[in-house]
Amino acid sequence: MANPTTPGPSPQGPSDGPSEVPPEWRPAIPQPGERPVPREEVWDRPAPSASAGAPAPHRQPSQTLGTLMGDITRTGSWQVAERTTLMMFLGDVKLDLREVLGPGETLDITTYTGMGDVKIVVPAGTRVELQGFTLLGGLRHDVDPAAQGVPETGACVRVNATSLLGDVRVRTMPPDDGSKPPRGWRWTQKR
Repeated sequence: MANPTTPGPSPQGPSDGPSEVPPEWRPAIPQPGERPVPREEVWDRPAPSASAGAPAPHRQPSQTLGTLMGDITRTGSWQVAERTTLMMFLGDVKLDLREVLGPGETLDITTYTGMGDVKIVVPAGTRVELQGFTLLGGLRHDVDPAAQGVPETGACVRVNATSLLGDVRVRTMPPDDGSKPPRGWRWTQKR
């Protein structure tokens, strides 16, 4: 005798697998020659925090910055996309995200450099995921002593770096208070 709460066979055929899935949950699989039914895309973006007060800025989905020879430097309040790709042959990349990245946001940064260093500053309380490859150089994440012990804000910066010759360094720093930054990071100081 069949269980009355168990759904019967579906019009698409018997279910394969250990669980019974209601027919309305099953995706419509197009037959050869049919077009697939469009579906709503759901982005994996955290909901804006009600305690933040200001709404999260609207960001472009992606951007590409590049140069053959020279530096790419962005400081202060600048427009950054959710996914940023940086390409350069000879020069340095310097990005200060302290005035750009808000609580609960995630930014993806991908860098391709031939010869030169990549330096990225993130605000205190930001989770950093650093990965990549350098032929002659290193990957490193440092936390400024003044930024240690700051609770996490839910913000995340994912850095995927590829470099032939040069270092990739990410540093967690507090907001610029006019004091002198450490050597190698003086470019972050407001003038």
